Amino acid sequence: MLAPQIEYSEREERLEFVQERFVCKYPSCGGCGSCNLPDGVPAVEFFADYIDGKTEFSTLAAKIWENR
Repeated sequence: MLAPQIEYSEREERLEFVQERFVCKYPSCGGCGSCNLPDGVPAVEFFADYIDGKTEFSTLAAKIWENR
């Protein structure tokens, strides 16, 4: 599934995408690490600007690859 574009989606749809894509159980994850994001940050926190409609998913996802 492709990430919904901010212009054509609502916050809840973007949140659901991130949770499904990264198997994120935030806020009750307890730092499970299944998302494999830098510094063990939960996916919902890492992609908060995308979920809130500030930055496209691809821009934030590119930062994951920069750090590896």
